[in-house]
Amino acid sequence: MDFVNFLDNCGRRLTHLRFRDCDSVDNSVLLKISEICKNLKELDLNGCIRINDKGFSYLERLNALEHLNFCNLYIKAQRVCKILQKNQWMRELYLEDLYIFELMKLADSNRRNLDVVAIELKNSCRDLEVISLRCSKFTSQGIDALADCKNLRKLYLPLYPIDEDSLSRLLSSCQRLEVVYLAYITLTDRILKLLTGCQNLEELHLFHVKRATYKNLSIIMEQCPKLQKFHLIWCDVSRNNYKINEWKKEYSHVSVYVFDSI
Repeated sequence: MDFVNFLDNCGRRLTHLRFRDCDSVDNSVLLKISEICKNLKELDLNGCIRINDKGFSYLERLNALEHLNFCNLYIKAQRVCKILQKNQWMRELYLEDLYIFELMKLADSNRRNLDVVAIELKNSCRDLEVISLRCSKFTSQGIDALADCKNLRKLYLPLYPIDEDSLSRLLSSCQRLEVVYLAYITLTDRILKLLTGCQNLEELHLFHVKRATYKNLSIIMEQCPKLQKFHLIWCDVSRNNYKINEWKKEYSHVSVYVFDSI
């Protein structure tokens, strides 16, 4: 009740609201936000699991959102799409561990449903700059749709294998990329060439990547002039500490982090 009173008194001037794992945030709170916070640009609902579909529907009344965090939530894909349709100035969207609850028991259908969200981003939010999909699932159709969001600066792709053709189209289309997170891909000559073509790249995170040879990784550090952080997680290359130390000397401008449980 105190928070609702706060919204009544101050909500019209609020532009940013961040909740994280808040048990007190439920449908009634979102209703009040939708009625009062018409200037809201950022809304972080990460882990606010007391909200259901009715509560999320209230967000369709807002039209100024630019930053939305839906991580760790249960929500219908079509509801996400309707919210995006109303908020076409969206710049940052976080969908990590997003559960499309009406199809949770059907993994393939779940992926297709998330593809619908990517297609909506293509149609409604082409100025999108940041997208985080880690732990979510998409097919090549969804990845292809994201390729039309050409202003992407930060790209966190799912922790699942991605079709090389779709990844190639995505990397070649998004020339402003500064941060890239890739998992379960093969570092082919084709992908390597596209990564080194990302001349604004500042951070590269590789997770369970095949063909991550010393030669290929050295090429990335040589040809990406703005690279500052290079993270290798569960890549075989991380087992050779001597080579890692050589990298740190030769590419002192790059902070190299390696992790291997073996």
